[in-house]
Amino acid sequence: MENLQQLVDKFPSTLKEYKTTVACGSIALLSGYLLYKYQSRGRVSEKWNKRYDFIVVGAGSAGCVLANRLSENGKFSVLVLEAGGEDDDPKIHMPMGVLDASTDKKFVWEDKTVPQPASEAFIDSAVQSQHGKVLGGSSSVNWMAYVRGHREDYNNWESLGCTGWGWGNVENYFKKMEDYFLPGEELGHGGPLTVSANRNLRTTDYLIKAIKELGVRENKSYNSGDNQGVTKGHVTAKNGRRWSAAQAYLRPAMKRSNLHVVTDAHVTKILFDGKRAVGVRFVREGGFTYEVLAEKEVIISSGAINSPHLLLLSGIGPKEELQKHGIPIVAELPVGLNYQDHSTAFRNVFFENPQVPKEEHLYKANLSSTKSLIEYFINGKGPLTTAAGQAMCFFDVDKEGNYILTNKMPEIQIFMTGGPFIDDPNDEVLSRFNEFANFGPLLLETMKNADKRQGVMLAAVLLHPRSRGSLTLASADPFQRPLIDPQILSDPEDQRIMKIGLKFISDVLKSPTMSSLGSYFSENKFPTKDRIAPDVDPESEEYLEKLVSTACTVCWHPAGSCKMGAEGDTSAVVDPQLRVQGGIQGLRVVDNSIMPHLTSGNTNAPAIMIGEKGSDLILQSYRGI
Repeated sequence: MENLQQLVDKFPSTLKEYKTTVACGSIALLSGYLLYKYQSRGRVSEKWNKRYDFIVVGAGSAGCVLANRLSENGKFSVLVLEAGGEDDDPKIHMPMGVLDASTDKKFVWEDKTVPQPASEAFIDSAVQSQHGKVLGGSSSVNWMAYVRGHREDYNNWESLGCTGWGWGNVENYFKKMEDYFLPGEELGHGGPLTVSANRNLRTTDYLIKAIKELGVRENKSYNSGDNQGVTKGHVTAKNGRRWSAAQAYLRPAMKRSNLHVVTDAHVTKILFDGKRAVGVRFVREGGFTYEVLAEKEVIISSGAINSPHLLLLSGIGPKEELQKHGIPIVAELPVGLNYQDHSTAFRNVFFENPQVPKEEHLYKANLSSTKSLIEYFINGKGPLTTAAGQAMCFFDVDKEGNYILTNKMPEIQIFMTGGPFIDDPNDEVLSRFNEFANFGPLLLETMKNADKRQGVMLAAVLLHPRSRGSLTLASADPFQRPLIDPQILSDPEDQRIMKIGLKFISDVLKSPTMSSLGSYFSENKFPTKDRIAPDVDPESEEYLEKLVSTACTVCWHPAGSCKMGAEGDTSAVVDPQLRVQGGIQGLRVVDNSIMPHLTSGNTNAPAIMIGEKGSDLILQSYRGI
């Protein structure tokens, strides 16, 4: 039988007549495939036991790893409690559906930052979150970029007293978890997490050529310890579909009789007997409250927002904060402090001479295309397999304001996405995206005109903010979300470095390759009244300064709120074994909240690595049992 793709090419007019039928059939085929897949790999539990060896709070990126590894040898019973639901919506698994999935409130927490004095973008409307509330957590709704970071990120952790967390150690865990498409002994092969090349767009090739014209080297294997240079993006995808931590780790393990996974279970309190964690209390649909006990440990793996929130609600945190809300103190620790996030600002570029078919970038156009649907559902190929972030560039900066390449941690990441774009300016997804991102007219102009002009979004990301924020309680009510204050750009050095990142984007636009495409910033076509700085040239230094103060937002890469440090470090919440300090027993935190400082790039790969290493640390404590 001829391949369906060949039939599409051979009989386009015939298939066009049956477009709706074929599309519906393809969707039905996908639905049936997903149903079979989930049934054959285990289901979530509607019943659970009163006691388990381990209770894992959160089935996010690290939590899925814990669920798999702790139940792997069959010796221990494990319960995983996830506040969100199942990851069974097709748009979660479709890479081009990322804007749709990441703004759907069924799959994300509804958090906002408090207003930020250093960034005018936050004054009138705080930014909503895009961190996952679903099996797989943020790995099910993120932009799929796979970035280990720089080796010096982890060496610095170790120098701060985090013994065993240097590059020489954590590299082994990255290798353990990876099934990398690139060869090389510095990368992992045969692990559960598939890392693939993002679908190549011609705009990607243009951009990489333009950046190389500025003297930046190409670094195709940017996850080998030194990520400085420019590269095509690598993503967590398998056969053209998102390969989340839930798909890689949790779903294969759910067939085990010693692992129970309960969804829609909002944990409201850690239970203590003195200073020993002995279980948790959680609430399910209908307001019914349950308690379950842990024979060995309670492991909090809810992310850098929810993990500190639960600790505070349970009586672990700063004394003044707990007393303020009438919460009995179990242990006085700096929970919620050291909060960090990457900040970013977008520049949107259009081409007068695109030389690129715009259709390959448009979400809804491809979602209604028979050819695209068949390519995706049957072959795992085509435009619908396009993830955001087709190219990335990492570099350092010097004191004179220049961007340079060094062997140190980079200060700036440039993130390029040539799609997916929303092709209908009145589309609900575009409206939701603006509500979540709050990028204002700069981003909306690109999105709204995606069907008329070819363009790309270039984001400058501040990788190592000097600014430190906090997470505190709004009240003792576990269902009232915490107060998130990242203190974005509150340190002048952060503002200086961000401006250099935006200047780099301006210089890319002036390169021979980009000039040949007739490249221009979207603001050049704005009515003056709609510009960030009316009557100021969008390519001027003055405009860059205005962008820094008005257009910066957070990346929602939160970290550091349950900081790891040496035993006795008064600024740390957990020790290098990830055990909560302050005399607490039977309680660990295993997620990005333990980072002493952020890594150099997107944070999902480090989160999964933390899950792998955390699992080993826990199992080593019970070796021989």
